[in-house]
Amino acid sequence: MTSQRVVRACVVVFGLLAFPARVWAEGFPTLVLWSTVKVMAPGSTATGFLVRSPSGEGVILVSADHVFRAMKADECTVLLHLRDESGKLTKNPQKLSVRQGGQPLWVKHPKADVAAISVPFGPEQNLAVLPWEALATAEELLQMELQPGDLVRSVGYPHGNMFKGNDLEFAVVRLGCLATHPFPPSEQASTFLIDSNTFEGDSGGPVYVWKLPGAPGLQREDNGWEKIIGLIVAQHFVDEQYTLIYQSGKFRHRMGLAIVLPSVTIRETVEQAIQDRESKKQPDTPKPQEPVEVTPES
Repeated sequence: MTSQRVVRACVVVFGLLAFPARVWAEGFPTLVLWSTVKVMAPGSTATGFLVRSPSGEGVILVSADHVFRAMKADECTVLLHLRDESGKLTKNPQKLSVRQGGQPLWVKHPKADVAAISVPFGPEQNLAVLPWEALATAEELLQMELQPGDLVRSVGYPHGNMFKGNDLEFAVVRLGCLATHPFPPSEQASTFLIDSNTFEGDSGGPVYVWKLPGAPGLQREDNGWEKIIGLIVAQHFVDEQYTLIYQSGKFRHRMGLAIVLPSVTIRETVEQAIQDRESKKQPDTPKPQEPVEVTPES
């Protein structure tokens, strides 16, 4: 190849890198990423995601319950994103009240570390909001026939109070695999593990499957299923204690295993949050007045 051709090739490659025909493809992974938000308050910076109510009329923020409990203020900031008229992506932070009169405004699942809260901002305030149908039902989790080692993806804000992927502060996507059996979880094992690096700040992030491959012996379709299957609530550590002559302490080792609650539990929590919101809208029914006996004048 002549030097002139090499120069032309470099120019073409540079042109493709500098001026892409399309910056992103709006598939299911992008929808999940756009719906995932950073939740920030004194004492707590973590992850959540936005989902529409079953009726489609409201927007619910879902995260881990301990994320809200750790907040030392009565409101938090939810980092949303928009696209301006020129097509550029911009940050759109919104305030959200989480307590009123010292009482929590979020709703916690009675048996799990997941919570949901209705938000005052509409879907037009963010690039995307997950449809209610994106949360896999119990039947769908069974139909997926997920196998140990199947690939899954998670979205979150690891160490979100000091790390950001770029100036726009979108969440980070990571690839892992289903690490425990059985799936879906049951009363014997209410959570499942994924083999994926997880850090403080990832709590509340969604876990999803995308285009699961078919395989001999499985009924699932090849390249099928695009669903949220769970929410990260914790990670596993191994602690080692040491004692020296003048010092003692602990070494903590990350195991690279995230603890995940199934989507069925998320659905139950969202439905409870909606019921709670609707009950607060109902005006108090006035008590019927007892009839007053009128004594005729003599």
